[in-house]
Amino acid sequence: MCINYYRLFSPGLYCCIHATVQLDEGTRLCPGIIVQVNHGPLKQCDPGPGYDLFKGPPNFVLDVFGDDLLDYEHRRECFERAKVIEYVALRLMEPVEWIWNRLIDGKFSEIKTADNELIMSTALPGLWIPSHALKQRNWWAIMGAIARGVSRFGHHEFMDTIWKAGKNRTQEEIGQVIDDYQSGQMGSRA
Repeated sequence: MCINYYRLFSPGLYCCIHATVQLDEGTRLCPGIIVQVNHGPLKQCDPGPGYDLFKGPPNFVLDVFGDDLLDYEHRRECFERAKVIEYVALRLMEPVEWIWNRLIDGKFSEIKTADNELIMSTALPGLWIPSHALKQRNWWAIMGAIARGVSRFGHHEFMDTIWKAGKNRTQEEIGQVIDDYQSGQMGSRA
């Protein structure tokens, strides 16, 4: 619900539940939620013929697991190898737990946050999630933080890469935008 709420502020993204993704010739997975940029220099994934699957790595993936995290390591390795920017494993427990993986220098690093901190997505600039609210499943607090996050410069800059893709930008400027996005600089600008 909260990821789709973010997408409503972000026209130009695909947000799909249980969509099949073909990461490479031998790897097809069906994650819980995928979000991908559908136009511009940050696009990584294309819809296949008939939209029956997506080819390439989505920008953001969220999987939901029970207590056991079965298949987590395999899925994490596949998404890392394909260069998914962020991969989140959400464990349905009381309180909710998560493993937030961010691609840094080609490898996933787990992003830790304290209870009083915001998780600030790199793949989806402006997707701000208060850690404490996520643990307690306080969807209203999360949606409030998202509404605040998408009003910031980083999200506007992200949207410009979709809606003004390449217009009035040199190849060097486009390269800088891609570097800022992949390094998390774009999402950290308030």
